Amino acid sequence: MDKINLHSRQKKILSILNSKHGIATGKEISAKIGVSERTVRSDISNINDCLKAYDIQILSIHGKGYTLSMKNRSVYLKLFSEKENYVTKEDRLRTLILKLLRENDWCDIGDLEDTMFVSHTTLEKDIKGIKKMISQQQPFLKVERKGNMIRLEDDEQKKRNLFTRFYVENWDYDSEEGIVLEYEEIGKETLSQIHHTLQQKIIEYRVYLDDYAFIYLTLAIYVSFFRIQAGHAINLPKDLAQNQKIKVDKIIRMVVDELNQTWQLEISEDEYVYLSKIKEQLVLLSERTYSKNYVLSTTDVVCHHIVDDVINELLEEYGIDFTTDNKLFVDLTRHVQALKNGIVPTSSQNHVIADELRRKYPFMSNIAYVLKNKLSEKCDMALGKEEDDYLLPFLILAEESLYRKRRHKGIPTAVISHYNESMSHYLMEMLKSCYGDVLELHGPYSIHAKKLIDQKRTMLVLTTTKMKKIDEEFKAPVLTVSPLIGKEDKKCIDLFLANMKSCYLYAFPKLPTEQYFPEQLCYTMDNKNNLQAALSEMQQKMENYMGTDELPKLNLEQSYYCLLENGFFFCYQVCPKVAHATASLVELNKEISYKYVRNIKSVMYMILPPTDKNLLGWIYDTAIYLSQHPNAIKKI
Repeated sequence: MDKINLHSRQKKILSILNSKHGIATGKEISAKIGVSERTVRSDISNINDCLKAYDIQILSIHGKGYTLSMKNRSVYLKLFSEKENYVTKEDRLRTLILKLLRENDWCDIGDLEDTMFVSHTTLEKDIKGIKKMISQQQPFLKVERKGNMIRLEDDEQKKRNLFTRFYVENWDYDSEEGIVLEYEEIGKETLSQIHHTLQQKIIEYRVYLDDYAFIYLTLAIYVSFFRIQAGHAINLPKDLAQNQKIKVDKIIRMVVDELNQTWQLEISEDEYVYLSKIKEQLVLLSERTYSKNYVLSTTDVVCHHIVDDVINELLEEYGIDFTTDNKLFVDLTRHVQALKNGIVPTSSQNHVIADELRRKYPFMSNIAYVLKNKLSEKCDMALGKEEDDYLLPFLILAEESLYRKRRHKGIPTAVISHYNESMSHYLMEMLKSCYGDVLELHGPYSIHAKKLIDQKRTMLVLTTTKMKKIDEEFKAPVLTVSPLIGKEDKKCIDLFLANMKSCYLYAFPKLPTEQYFPEQLCYTMDNKNNLQAALSEMQQKMENYMGTDELPKLNLEQSYYCLLENGFFFCYQVCPKVAHATASLVELNKEISYKYVRNIKSVMYMILPPTDKNLLGWIYDTAIYLSQHPNAIKKI
């Protein structure tokens, strides 16, 4: 088969999309290869022209990005050799790790340079890269080095876990072969046999495994077989092997024995225990029950303590109360148990969804980041960004559940009507019909009787007529509605309800909002070339305003930040030496970028003391409002 004549940049685009096995945005691709989105579009058009005859095409998904489509993946792999696939840093790192995993002894760096077709400088950078990458795999392997020689530590269990993880991350549910990338260990017939045998047994014995768990177990069994064939048996620690809780699972016993009729391998009892342990954990992760008692009885006590600790710390530090959410406790306990056992769910299939969730729920995304760091510390393991992605849906669901519980009685709402009795009664019935499950309706009150309204409890006022100064009379929002409750009325009420969520979930500041945004720190900024320069100026002005030069330098690499609507960039910093939360808010004369974050039009930078961290929910809510209403920035 003839090689396709594509230049290196176009091969990079193909490699990015092939390893992504999902959707990549034009911005993401352009950032990785260092060209404009227009150039990316032009390259994709040329790629499609060249590969059309081979039924390989890059599809454009409107509003989302690009994805690679092919009828037969083996054709793609024949068109592009292994050497040609080392075109991105991610490809090289993946390949280097796998080469080291395959070796039992020290590897000469000079030999690696030759086999991977890279310079000494590039390889040295890649070695640093794999150390970082491996440190985020659990349980991670140490990279050992002596002069010009390098290897991975000799720990068979950890090596198998890492092999399995690599294959799982490159599983393609749309491909007949299953794998996205071709590895020398992968034998399709063997993999198919394991897949079929395991599927039969779990159906026969009514064991539920979700898709991820099933594929993980399939590949774990496969890895065990080819490692045993290569002479690398599992030797479990005596205390684990003798632990009565870890029994050999009957399905594992039957599947392995049936498969071994073909391969005739010498399989020790430790191998059965090792695979049983993996299966046990995967079943637990796949369980559809949310019984707290069941999870308490099937997981380690240390995991219970870790989850209790982090949930209580989130309440104490951030004011978000998940202490009564049994479902979240169950989800986190299962996950912590999996982390302890070396099974870490991958987010490779969910990166697009995760990005969208981060944009939609920035505060919960921040909490996921904080929770990840707490779990890293308490579990004594390094956890990467994919951990944030895994935790975020759990936290969003917990927040929604908390909101529903707190508002179940409805939002206290006073109704003021200037109409006669019949029309006022009609209005109340219409409101009950449309919003009876979310509004606790009081009234109707006549205009002259509005003083009877309990202002302390009332969180919303609905009135049928506009009245001068009525907004000043009530601390609660006042909405004017028609007795008919038409589309525009519903829009106004729905918008209010969406914004009211924060009132039930987050602590509110004691000071008026404007006092957190000093006039001196809210301005239009002259042209800046990059985000760091803009933030440096904002921080300098904040130090001048506060009369201090002791604010810690803002390091975006170690901080949580987010890009909201209309190019609104938000970040914050915790500092014990400030009295209360203070924000700087600027509009930029020139759009700037930061890594993959582009088209930044305005920046909000907030510094707050540890005692104000419980205001972060309200702070994020404020940032979201400002991003959605650019004109409001000018009013602050």
